[in-house]
Amino acid sequence: MMAEYGTNSTNVMTEAEQRIAERVANGGPGITLVIAADDFRILFVNQAFEQYAGFSVHVGGILPMLGGNDRERFYRHLATLRNGQLSQEFVVYHLTDNNNQPKPFFVYISWLAGTGVQAFHLFMIPVHSKTSLPYTSSDTRDMFLQHFEAEGCGTFEWIVDVDRVFWSAGVYRIYEVDEDLRDITFQFARRFLHAQDRDEITSVTNSAIENGTLLDVQFRIVTARNNVKWVHSLGRMIKDNAGRNIKFVGSVRDVTHQRATEESLRKKMEELHRSNRELEEFAYAASHDLQEPLRKITTFSDRLRDKYKAVLVGEGDMYLSRMNASAENMRLLINGLLDFSRITQTQAPFAQVSIGLVVKQVLNDLELKIEETGTIVNIGVLPVVDAIATHMKQLFTNLITNAIKFHKTDVIPVINITTEAITNDELQQFGLQADRRFHKIVVSDNGIGFEAQYANRIFQVFQRLHGKSEYPGSGVGLAICKKILEHHNGIIYAVSTKGNGASFVILLPDRQ
Repeated sequence: MMAEYGTNSTNVMTEAEQRIAERVANGGPGITLVIAADDFRILFVNQAFEQYAGFSVHVGGILPMLGGNDRERFYRHLATLRNGQLSQEFVVYHLTDNNNQPKPFFVYISWLAGTGVQAFHLFMIPVHSKTSLPYTSSDTRDMFLQHFEAEGCGTFEWIVDVDRVFWSAGVYRIYEVDEDLRDITFQFARRFLHAQDRDEITSVTNSAIENGTLLDVQFRIVTARNNVKWVHSLGRMIKDNAGRNIKFVGSVRDVTHQRATEESLRKKMEELHRSNRELEEFAYAASHDLQEPLRKITTFSDRLRDKYKAVLVGEGDMYLSRMNASAENMRLLINGLLDFSRITQTQAPFAQVSIGLVVKQVLNDLELKIEETGTIVNIGVLPVVDAIATHMKQLFTNLITNAIKFHKTDVIPVINITTEAITNDELQQFGLQADRRFHKIVVSDNGIGFEAQYANRIFQVFQRLHGKSEYPGSGVGLAICKKILEHHNGIIYAVSTKGNGASFVILLPDRQ
């Protein structure tokens, strides 16, 4: 025989009420009880409730079993069901047992219509039920909630029609309000909004309430201790079956530290971009200004050769030839530096570019060089991507020119330009988004190759693996390729072994 929670002889059920309550309470599975609509006294509980809670009937009413905060929520919950509307959700309440220990339940409440008894039917599931919750036990649930609160998070409920707000412990801590304070209203909570954010947040909250949309917003608050914090709030309006607003529920998370970190990172990025722009502008200006004296050196050296070629013989002619060669190298370096600095300064928009068409244009431009060297170029099916056409042309011009330049003297140069499936290792290695489509284009040759240890060095400005007398050039071409790919949010890397050719792999996003 289970002990009764309490007695009150002035509220005794009639025989008709007893029969109806017993039929309803025992009519379904799980833990159930029936309470009167007028004074919320418990009319009947089933055996499952007796076994779990440790008592049978509390004729004095259910409200004393609820804590102060839960009691108010429970009362408002029942008030929304008096018109015969069905509850739309399970709500967690804590009911104290005969040992005065609070026990949590998921509670589903329905209004009993057509029974002749003005009463509510409560169907309850213990919160630690393994089949009903994403927790392995009540202990793990407690640990989860403890972690949730410790992470600067909390939940709230705003009962709209009576303007009562209920905060979890986490919200009290975020707002730095004494947890003994219970009389919280919307206007009370609103006063913590930062003055510069108040109108906007009030507007978007009202919009979410009126339109039934999800509230997802970040804003500043000034806490009870006058500290400014950034918080992230999610919320939504709960309506009854008739479409009337019942309550606004949501969560609050303290993101002050996260915002400070993001702001610090943003300032550092702005400073880095500013520094890069200044360097690019300096490189462009310096390169442009160097063109004029270089032209004069070249012009006067040509005049010396034409006018005094009879006198400048032997060492004189050698010195003049070396001066002209140095001037030409200087010209190549300046032009390369200019090309490098112009990449991110371009105002050209991204558009759909056929890589296959770009490669054909490059081969047409390099027709004479291809014929002189007998180079064979094999082109596979290449994609269409969002890109800047001039950049793509420069990219493949540099790669194909390099492949021709570094060919073996006794072997016909062969260049293959193909597409391959991007691998999971490449996605992880370069931190590419798995849900974003990338194209993998490979430009490979059968040339002299290079040692694997230099795979990164060759993409640096003015880095050369061979002397200028062997292979002329500015040493900027591959650095330009890398910068073009960076500007297109892509990747380029090289794979090679000395004497066995090289492959340059391009990972290019389908859309910018």
